[in-house]
Amino acid sequence: MIDRSAIEDLELEKVKTAIAQRCRTAKGSALALRIGSYNHYGALNRELKQTDEYLCALKGGGGFPDLTFEAADEDLRLLAVENSVLSETSLLRLADISGKVNDLIDYLNQYRDYFPFIGQKLRYVYRTEGVTAPVARAIDPEGSVRDEASPELKSIRMRIGAIRGSIDKFFQMEMARCRAEGLLDEIGESVIDHRRVLAVSAASRRKVRGQALGTSRTGSIIFIEPEATVRLSREMAAAQEEEKEEILRILRALSDEIRPYAELLTASQKLLTEMDLLQAKAHYALEIGACLPALDKNGRVHLREAYHPILLLQNKAQGLPTFPQDIELNPEQRIIAISGPNAGGKSITLKTVGLLQLMFQCGLLVPVHPSSTMSLFEHILTDIGDNQSIENHLSTYSYRLKKMAQFLRTCDDRTLFLIDEFGTGSDPDLGGALAAVFLEEFYNRGAYGVLTTHYTNIKLLVENLPQAINASMLFDEKTLKPLYKLYVGQAGSSFTFEVALMNGIPRELIKRAKTRVEHDKIVLDRTIAALQKEKSNILEQSRNLSSARAKADATSEVLEKTNEKIQAKLVAYQELFDHNTRRIQLGRRIEALTDAYFFKKQTKKAVVAELTKLIETETARRAEKAAELLKAQEKQAAEKKKKKTAEEKTASTPAASPDPAKEISRAQAAARKALQAQKKEEEKRLCEAEKQIEQEIAPIREQKAEELAALRQQQQQPILHLPIAPGDRVRLAGGYSVGTVDRLEKGIAYIDYGWFITQAPIAELELVEKKKQGKK
Repeated sequence: MIDRSAIEDLELEKVKTAIAQRCRTAKGSALALRIGSYNHYGALNRELKQTDEYLCALKGGGGFPDLTFEAADEDLRLLAVENSVLSETSLLRLADISGKVNDLIDYLNQYRDYFPFIGQKLRYVYRTEGVTAPVARAIDPEGSVRDEASPELKSIRMRIGAIRGSIDKFFQMEMARCRAEGLLDEIGESVIDHRRVLAVSAASRRKVRGQALGTSRTGSIIFIEPEATVRLSREMAAAQEEEKEEILRILRALSDEIRPYAELLTASQKLLTEMDLLQAKAHYALEIGACLPALDKNGRVHLREAYHPILLLQNKAQGLPTFPQDIELNPEQRIIAISGPNAGGKSITLKTVGLLQLMFQCGLLVPVHPSSTMSLFEHILTDIGDNQSIENHLSTYSYRLKKMAQFLRTCDDRTLFLIDEFGTGSDPDLGGALAAVFLEEFYNRGAYGVLTTHYTNIKLLVENLPQAINASMLFDEKTLKPLYKLYVGQAGSSFTFEVALMNGIPRELIKRAKTRVEHDKIVLDRTIAALQKEKSNILEQSRNLSSARAKADATSEVLEKTNEKIQAKLVAYQELFDHNTRRIQLGRRIEALTDAYFFKKQTKKAVVAELTKLIETETARRAEKAAELLKAQEKQAAEKKKKKTAEEKTASTPAASPDPAKEISRAQAAARKALQAQKKEEEKRLCEAEKQIEQEIAPIREQKAEELAALRQQQQQPILHLPIAPGDRVRLAGGYSVGTVDRLEKGIAYIDYGWFITQAPIAELELVEKKKQGKK
């Protein structure tokens, strides 16, 4: 149960009013003002989840169908009465409610995965055309019964139309005659009791045949219905009376047709009212930056970056900043005593905790960080502000004592108490002593609480209670301005003289005041102020270190990722290099065999033998690799067989043993298949590496192209006709690649191109550059 005074002290009604203003219907606004608290986790969690789902839809740009409606309480009451007849507008209101609920059901069925908790609201309603269809057939959107509502009504209205046409025809004829004879007044005609009449001058009364229905004020004009239209008017009146009776019959039939849906329509209106409140709560949550904190069942409240919603909107409207607070209550830290300077934010921090707790228990989202945690309290008690009562002849302190008596009657381990300026209103020593006793009693009962105080004895008491902790509002001594930041773990100085100086009190008066204070109290206050200053400096250093550590961690993470990419590239490049090296070596050996046969150094038989040996070596290498894969496959097959055998032992009928030869053949086929797959994978990886290398060496190729152009230009220069010796730079006649002569043997030069060594007749070489003197 939440105490009524807590709702007033924490201004929850302002939050309710703000939500009511965002409702789109009168019934929704009324429901918002009646928002109450929840006592059970299940119901509270459902309400919070529903608001959170709607808020997510708003943030995602999605929207529910239009659910605004006109209240139909009187219509529903009348519908419940047997044989009652509803009017056209009443039937339209009820049909509109039914149609809106149908739209909502269709929407939630379409997006049921996104709104599981809102979907639970549909448990008392269902989709039906039993109301909307008959009303739409009989009544148009403007509220008139359609001609097609019944054949009788259509016939009657056709007859009325014909009569009206005849009346107009005869009236026009008579008016034309009278005007031609000068019998009419200037206005010509008028309407009396829905009948057209001629405005005849009094002198001409006897010249116009018909029924006199009235005269002007002066008596100079007599209003006459022509004789030719009198009979038709009587027929018109009779037909209109028939029309009314037929409309009444249709409305009675419609009312009887939708009467079985009376309970559904009542539930539908209730659902639309709840949905209106839901959208208002979601829009309010969006404005104050609210979210859904975690729901804890073990008495843990941890508010991170918590804002006071009323102050937040006020400051936002004025362009002023609002300072969030972090505060935590848990079984190990049940009570927090906040001290510090006046106007430093103590009271607003206490009210923030209280108001957010009230909002949370009323199923409202709260403006905190999403990682926050909140719990459910059975009692919320407050003692905030100066509550003198002239009517009850109570002073401030008397009122506070009555509040403490109420606290003592209620307090238990499911209570959250909030006390502002704890102990004030009486003699500091006596009031402080009594306040300390109250606090000890609340503590011993296991209650949770937040209080603000200036009393030193309260700060010392809290310091000695294991499950209570001091906190302070930080204050900048240099600028003499509060920082509006809560620091938990250290009591704060009241900065009485500093605040007085900031508010314009002369220094001389402050000095005189200091001489009247006990020396020990001044020393204690200075010590607390020094500690708070030191804590402030440490907090600033901690923030700087945290920032530096975060930057270092981010840099380290980037470097690690870069290193991983480099290592992956190196592995890919190494694999490509090894693959290409094997190909080059194989190509060199084949080229050597070709040269040996070409220059007749070896016979064809010897060359074929060498080539066969080369192929056998390469085949053996691949077979060894295949054998490794086969061995792995056999091991896997053996393990699989062992597992299958164990399963067969437990079966009722033993299975036939597999053929060993077939198993080996199957394993070999699997090994070959795995080798082929590995080869394809290797080729794919090498291809990707080649593509990456191609991209990275593009600039190098451009540079090489420039060097090639330089070489071509150099080719235009006269060829050096000098003997070729080892160490000289040469190229093949007509070629561009330049290599270094490694050695000369019997007219053949062995040329080193860096990646490989080849041979060519000396006569086919061109000297590019002689070996430099002193170069080995």
